[in-house]
Amino acid sequence: MVVILTLLFFANTSCKKQTPYTNDAIITGFDMRACICCGGLMITFNGEKRPYTGEFKLIDNEADLGQEYKEKFPVYVKVDWKNDTTNICQHIIITRIARR
Repeated sequence: MVVILTLLFFANTSCKKQTPYTNDAIITGFDMRACICCGGLMITFNGEKRPYTGEFKLIDNEADLGQEYKEKFPVYVKVDWKNDTTNICQHIIITRIARR
């Protein structure tokens, strides 16, 4: 009886569905501009693949994303994000990410 209950418990907890990501995005590269609010990774939500083109946002927490300087850009991802309200630069913080 205990074995059956244990198996049912693990089966039930391992089958939880993950909520879908809120946005498809493209990481276009590192921002190499020299200004007070520059730096980090550039990300677009409108399908633009070229860096510095059109509207893009800067990711403030690129160390958590597993991106490296040798990474081939563009990188197609699914993300959840929020505005970074702790600084004046209007960067965003990625809360969840996966490659598409």
